[in-house]
Amino acid sequence: MSEILVRPMEPDELDSWNEFVAGSPQGSVFHTTAWKHVIENSGEGELAFWGCFEDRMLCGGVVFLERERHGQRTAVTPLLTPYCGLLLDEPAGEKFSDQISRDTRVAAALAGALTDQFSYVNLMNSPALHDVRPLTDAKFELIPRFTYLINLCLPVDELWQRLDGSVRRQIRKAERSDFEVTDNLNVEEGFTLFDSTFTRRGEVNPISRAFFEEIVESERLREKRRIFCAIRAGRLESFIVSLSDNETTYYALAATDEAALGEGVSSYLVWEMIKNQATEGMKTLDFVGANIPSIARFKEGFNPRLQIYFHSQYFSSALLKLGKHFADRIR
Repeated sequence: MSEILVRPMEPDELDSWNEFVAGSPQGSVFHTTAWKHVIENSGEGELAFWGCFEDRMLCGGVVFLERERHGQRTAVTPLLTPYCGLLLDEPAGEKFSDQISRDTRVAAALAGALTDQFSYVNLMNSPALHDVRPLTDAKFELIPRFTYLINLCLPVDELWQRLDGSVRRQIRKAERSDFEVTDNLNVEEGFTLFDSTFTRRGEVNPISRAFFEEIVESERLREKRRIFCAIRAGRLESFIVSLSDNETTYYALAATDEAALGEGVSSYLVWEMIKNQATEGMKTLDFVGANIPSIARFKEGFNPRLQIYFHSQYFSSALLKLGKHFADRIR
């Protein structure tokens, strides 16, 4: 059996990395150099790409944010990054049994490299990472998470009929109002509106203005980004920013003015996004999360499909695990 090597990708290998991500079932915009640029340019840290090589061929990888905490090396998931974690390839024509065997070897090598190099690992894996046994074998804890997916291949009329009646009424209500839908999002107004969604709940916004601005304006994301704004009387009432890659659209950023929540504008913009992305040939809308009850209820009105994915954590010691759990409880 060929030797498997896991190592950081070199700067001159990043084009090959992007090609690998594009062909990986787990690959997304959040695994690419475009997202690496956004993370690093906004001061969020260094997004690491580690490749897994067999016979000098890239056959797997892992994406994470490398940080040092209390003298310990950690590998974690960045903010506003729904998925990172493990990537596997999918060679054309390979037998299913051979593919399973190969995926297991590659995932085990990646998991082993992480546990060898980091005291704490916290990664959100793609929903397309189905076989997580190599992670449990490497002493990772797996927490099931959920997101909602909408099939954008359906005809628009069918997508409309699949919406809950209450959502259709909200959309019609907003259509009767004088909202103007545009793709021109003022960063200052957008960030103020985004920030207000936290302050009205008594929470602190964890997203920096620099990070928000990178997502909204970065040239690296221009081809992947779509913006939907609802403007009324010159005032921003609601917005959505989506990011698309590999025929999937991700619901990346959104906010609505509290005074406009009862006017159906949030549902209206989601419907505009659904129609737009279906027309552009996207196959799936990933609502990015169904884990907060109030947000999940809103998304359920669009009749999506529930999809499981796995949050994986590794602690190098019981003491480190106890400290992490204590810190989470007092946060």
